[in-house]
Amino acid sequence: MKNLLAIPKFERSGSFIFLCALFLLSGTAGLIFQVIWMYRLGLVFGNAAYATAATLSAFFLGLALGGRFFGKASARFKRPLRLYGFMELGIAVTALLLIPGLHFYEKYYSDIVSFLGVSRSVLLVIKFVFGISLLFFPSFLMGGTFPVLAQYIGKNRIDLSRRGTILYAVNTLGAALGAFAAAFYLLARYGVSATYSFAMALALSVGVLALVIDRFYKTPRPATLEAFDWPEKHEKSTYATSELGYGQFITVAFFSGALALAAETLWTKMFAQVLQNSVYSFAAILVVFLLSLGLGGILSHVLVRLRAPSTKLLILLLASAAILIGISPTVFSTVTNGLEYLAVNASWLTYIWSVFKLSLIVIMPPTIILGAVFPFLLKAAPTIHMPSGIIAGKLVLYNSLGGFVGPVVAGFVLLDLVGLWNSIKIIAVLYGILALLIVFPASGKKKIIQLLLLVTLIFGIFVLKNPPLVQLKTGEKVLDYWQSSDGVVSIIQLAGNLEMRLDNFYVLGDSKSFLVEQMQAHVPLMIHPAPKNVAFLGLGTGITAGAAFNHDVENVVAVELVSNVVTAAKRYFSPWTNGLFKDKRANIVADDARNFLLGANKKFDVIIGDLFTPWHAGTGSLYTLEHFEQVKKRLSPGGIFAQWLPLYQLTPENFNTIAATFAAVYPQVTLWRADFSKDRASIVLVGQEAGSQLNDNTLRKNIVHVVGKQIDPENNHMAGLFYLGNLEAIRNRLSGVELNTDDRRSIEFKAPILSQQANSGSASYITGKELDDLLTLLNTNLPAGKDPYLSNLAEEEIRFVKVGALYHRYLRYVSTGEEDKAKKIREQIQFLAPDFLHTETKAINEKNKGIQTNKK
Repeated sequence: MKNLLAIPKFERSGSFIFLCALFLLSGTAGLIFQVIWMYRLGLVFGNAAYATAATLSAFFLGLALGGRFFGKASARFKRPLRLYGFMELGIAVTALLLIPGLHFYEKYYSDIVSFLGVSRSVLLVIKFVFGISLLFFPSFLMGGTFPVLAQYIGKNRIDLSRRGTILYAVNTLGAALGAFAAAFYLLARYGVSATYSFAMALALSVGVLALVIDRFYKTPRPATLEAFDWPEKHEKSTYATSELGYGQFITVAFFSGALALAAETLWTKMFAQVLQNSVYSFAAILVVFLLSLGLGGILSHVLVRLRAPSTKLLILLLASAAILIGISPTVFSTVTNGLEYLAVNASWLTYIWSVFKLSLIVIMPPTIILGAVFPFLLKAAPTIHMPSGIIAGKLVLYNSLGGFVGPVVAGFVLLDLVGLWNSIKIIAVLYGILALLIVFPASGKKKIIQLLLLVTLIFGIFVLKNPPLVQLKTGEKVLDYWQSSDGVVSIIQLAGNLEMRLDNFYVLGDSKSFLVEQMQAHVPLMIHPAPKNVAFLGLGTGITAGAAFNHDVENVVAVELVSNVVTAAKRYFSPWTNGLFKDKRANIVADDARNFLLGANKKFDVIIGDLFTPWHAGTGSLYTLEHFEQVKKRLSPGGIFAQWLPLYQLTPENFNTIAATFAAVYPQVTLWRADFSKDRASIVLVGQEAGSQLNDNTLRKNIVHVVGKQIDPENNHMAGLFYLGNLEAIRNRLSGVELNTDDRRSIEFKAPILSQQANSGSASYITGKELDDLLTLLNTNLPAGKDPYLSNLAEEEIRFVKVGALYHRYLRYVSTGEEDKAKKIREQIQFLAPDFLHTETKAINEKNKGIQTNKK
């Protein structure tokens, strides 16, 4: 006790307070780094779950090796705080490797794919190795910071456990602050590059301040083995029976990392069933998870000060974790009223608070317990007579190795094998088994009682009834479903219809809308004179891609991010896919669209982008300037890029951003419709070379592929019915609009807010009046007769552009019961095309009758 009290007061308190502040900021910078690494590497590696796992694995491997290396090295340094300062400086400097590394990857990736082929496993290994090369040095240094500081503050086991738990807590709370700041402010306001620079500046500042503190405060004397023997000598009665064996220590350290991160992975999938699934929703879950881990560190600090045996407290923690994780699905189902969509019509702030509140109720209680296990091992560690840095280094090594393994096993093994709810049960049971492993070496009646209690607990978790996985409305039935790290894909049967859903509420397509989905292929394909090679970015039901075989195509590639969507489409939607899954001309690729284009070596005549949900996390990258430019590189001369937009999910602000970004890449942009829906309209931006014009002969030849022989192409092809206008008509409206780029992801950050505002009534989607206003603006500012894109069409065909605009208004008035207005529009249509409403459009009426796409 004398040696401990001999430490000067400023050394014991003042420097430690400063150290805590620095480690908190270090955690903030570290999490911002991690968020940006995941985003930037996701863009080039692909947003597929396996690519994300490769990035995470590379990060945790660096942490593990760094913890081990610096844990051993810290004992040889007389001034560990100085070493820590230089490590923080090193993190900032080595983080710069990301920039040239990504440029190199983007430049040579297609050459690598050509050389090695397109084997998914080979490419995954390449991405993993490349991810390690980019992230290894900063993550290696990050992994060593805690062991080095443990060496600095851990003069003996009591100091190590008491101060180490505080350091862990403040660092994790700093990480929660970083997650919140990055997602809810920095990235949205300043973009990726500025936020990354801020994180580097923060790490540099922490490093410099650590060096200043090291110079100002007296460096603690190096710890000796006698110091580490002190607890055992002076509190033998407490410690002799309260420590873990070395094997138990390693096991608990490894599995506490693996199971905690596995639980977080599974909880994220669980929350995806009821959330908007935007970048904000996932950020809120991450913030609560990190906040709870930090509070767990504080709980651990309280527990290490108790005189109760460490093993008993650790058993209590592990058993509590098993219970709280095991019941989390039941709690989640109860709070969400059987997986109802969360706060669907609430304001934006109310919605975000609802996400946080749900996370606090479901995730926080078990995660606080999970967060207490790791730092508590600083006290429960066996008497191995090693300096504090080495003990902490071993703890970081095995815990990070667990973090390396846990999410991969949970996301790619358990979800596929046993599903979401049973996977969570397995995580809970494994915590119970960890508690059993600690109890087992004991002896006596207490051991038997504890074993019986734990076995009963494990059995209770197994028999707990699982909540439903898919929420059904009256008359709906689940025919099939698949679970994976990409989400839950389900096939729902309802009255006269089959729906494919992802994560409960996001409808990828349905059989009732097959004619509209076919038009999403027909419209761009009928414009191109000879579409031989066609690529679809997004498969969904496969109906759209299958429609391409009505045309004279030679090769059709359909790229789908969620692999189970391919399985579901093949099994249930083949009758509507025109032989897509049997035709030798088809190639279905399970990949991320951007990653596919980056590695593709062939050119396409037509590339068609699916209706990507703007607010969905990750899909904002499919509306960026860089993505549109990458598509352009893959087009053959005279090629067409058609990007479909769900207007019923876009506010005018979102539409303007996407349109302005698209127009910045493609000099000739026109707008077309797939149907005449007033509430769920889908339109397409068609990008072509400068000076492109619609060819009348091409339309006459290709219209047969769209409507068969229902309309004689020798007379009127009526393709103008689907033409909305030239983007030049609203060019002034788009001037000054901020473009959506990889650096400034305005769509990904603004679309969720605007969408929720539209749901609550404080903003508007482009439906009804907003849609009419847009169409009127297109027709008024640049009438069809003056549109240079239509200058090669005969006047008798151009009139059908006007007819199409009138017909849209006519259907709206009919649906709203405004008979007088409908009658006037009908008269105008009859004047332009006397037989239109009676004969020529009979097929169109049949196609659109009752076809209201349900995509969300």
